[in-house]
Amino acid sequence: KPLLLYIFLFYWHFLNALFTVEAPQSLYTVEQGNNVTMECTFPVNGKLKFRDLSVSWEKKDELRKQVYELLKGEEDFESQHSDFKGRIKLLKENLNLGQSLLQITDVKLRDAGVYRCLIGYGGADYKTISLKVKAPYRTIAQGVVSTGDNKWKLTCQSEGYPQAEVIWQNGEYEDLTDKANTSYETGSDQLYRVTSTLTIKSRIDEIFYCIFWNKELQENTSA
Repeated sequence: KPLLLYIFLFYWHFLNALFTVEAPQSLYTVEQGNNVTMECTFPVNGKLKFRDLSVSWEKKDELRKQVYELLKGEEDFESQHSDFKGRIKLLKENLNLGQSLLQITDVKLRDAGVYRCLIGYGGADYKTISLKVKAPYRTIAQGVVSTGDNKWKLTCQSEGYPQAEVIWQNGEYEDLTDKANTSYETGSDQLYRVTSTLTIKSRIDEIFYCIFWNKELQENTSA
């Protein structure tokens, strides 16, 4: 029996060494509300036998979340996590080409993280893929209030993700950021609401800029 077990383990590792799952792209970046299609590939070697194929996509959070499962050619949605209900599709027509294409529609900020694509087809293997979700600070609400004696309170507010830094400049592009007060709030949608206020003494015909700088994404929006 020990010899038989040894032989079984030897051939199991040998078969798995021949069956390799690949991830053509290890990182996807998508804007909140858009769709994304992540891909992993596997060897088919001839015509695909659906009844021998199992495909599993999982999200690695504190607890493992089942995203999609195909067991022996049959889709199983019973174990799918509620975060993904109604937003997941596997493009089954591509399985014949050895491509497991997982489409997530209406991407949420909470979808960001590490996913595991596991394929069982004779052998078994998996690859991990990272998904980054962004929400650019596209619209900046502006406010200008006179506090008397040529003093003005300038306010810029916007929402986005990840957290942005606000930079203030005058018309000569001199940095006034140290004189500003910036606050951050987070809502149930995980977006950051960033409010920045600059109080200055100025003539009425001067120009000032507020710039929302998203360092992580290397993006900026200005007003």
